[in-house]
Amino acid sequence: MFWTLTFQLMPDEKILEDSSARSQGAIKPVYSVFLTNKRAIFRFDGLGSSLTQSFHYEEILDVKPSKRLFFTYLKVRAGKREFLLNVGDAEYWTTRIQEIKNSEAKSGGELKQAGSPPERTKRELLDMITVLRKYSLLTDEELEKKVHLLDSLRF
Repeated sequence: MFWTLTFQLMPDEKILEDSSARSQGAIKPVYSVFLTNKRAIFRFDGLGSSLTQSFHYEEILDVKPSKRLFFTYLKVRAGKREFLLNVGDAEYWTTRIQEIKNSEAKSGGELKQAGSPPERTKRELLDMITVLRKYSLLTDEELEKKVHLLDSLRF
């Protein structure tokens, strides 16, 4: 699980389904849901924010609806932590996340065991730190250090 300041797709990531395409109830949910081929992304839609929280499918241990007072939340268990997310139609998203997680595990299982080519892994990491620099979360000096560290790593 990780937080980001913007919603940006990783290399080779495609959106499979999102909650904006579905009809909303009378009460607007706090989170929008985006399911990709690599992870489940939850974007906080309150107060003009673009803060997103995402979980790679292999991180998600359990997902189910949870009724609290008058609202049904999506309860996501990742590692030792549980997250309650106010999404529209939690039952639907529970089923979809489990379906995609299972299908990705079957189709991507062989690829993960074989491993990514080193050039691709380095490229993905370089893209990630470049995005951090783009949004001023890293200074030029920190970026340079991370690039040198990345060059020294063996994959």
